[in-house]
Amino acid sequence: MTSALKPRWATPDLHAAIKDHYDGLIELYEDLWGEHIHHGYWADGEPDPGRHAAQVRLVEELISFAPVPRGARVLDAGCGIGASSAHLASTLGCDVDGITISEEQIRRAETKAAEAGVSDRTAFRLMDAMHTDYPEGSFDVVWALESCELMPDKKAFLAECFRVLKPGGTLLVATWCARDDKLTSDESRLLDRIYRDFVVSHVLPLDQYRDLAGGLGFEDVRTVDWSGQVQDTWKLSTDIVKPVVRDPSMIWKLVRAKGMDIFRFLNSVPLMKQAYERDVMRYGVLRATRPL
Repeated sequence: MTSALKPRWATPDLHAAIKDHYDGLIELYEDLWGEHIHHGYWADGEPDPGRHAAQVRLVEELISFAPVPRGARVLDAGCGIGASSAHLASTLGCDVDGITISEEQIRRAETKAAEAGVSDRTAFRLMDAMHTDYPEGSFDVVWALESCELMPDKKAFLAECFRVLKPGGTLLVATWCARDDKLTSDESRLLDRIYRDFVVSHVLPLDQYRDLAGGLGFEDVRTVDWSGQVQDTWKLSTDIVKPVVRDPSMIWKLVRAKGMDIFRFLNSVPLMKQAYERDVMRYGVLRATRPL
């Protein structure tokens, strides 16, 4: 397996980098992407609904793919600033526990849940999704939207998802994926730069996630590649950061507020666009069931 498909960081170093990254840049993420800090979904042959509507559409497509039952108890593993948690609570009446290792994300998630009027159906906790303290069989659904790429031990994460699911419960993962495990050295370098700048552990081909889930005992494992539906995210994101990159006063304002790492962050956006265009990065979705 190419080195780009293995963890880039030791776990303690990765966790520290993730905390620093998101605690320091969460306002910028939100300014650039909005409350749903993840890919959008553009359906083939349909009019462009706009970036924010496309992000909501991705959440709704995932709900349908699972499907997520109304009133389910959901673990949002790697909840970010809580947009998905609030959506599940408000549209389906779900009771949602969101977990993250970023204190700033928890603060923003609690604020957003209150603004959406769903504080009574959401709870946000500081916790490593690979090692939770929930009793076995706690949840109807484990929802992992663009968090699996952050996990240094994919098998341990999926095993923990299996453990906390009720028998018959559903795992739903949407994650950045590699095309395959036969990347060229140049393709591997591109992924490694993305890992560094977005503070990502590593990605795997979608079929390896399927095999891991099956090996852990999940049943009815299904996968789908949504690369074609989501890759416009990075064309739009590149257009969004261009004015920032071209404005020296804005750059230095950000450097003073966030430090020199802001250069890496802004430069990483066009790298993601390039990775999709070169078919190095893909976007995969997996759903699976814990047996009864």
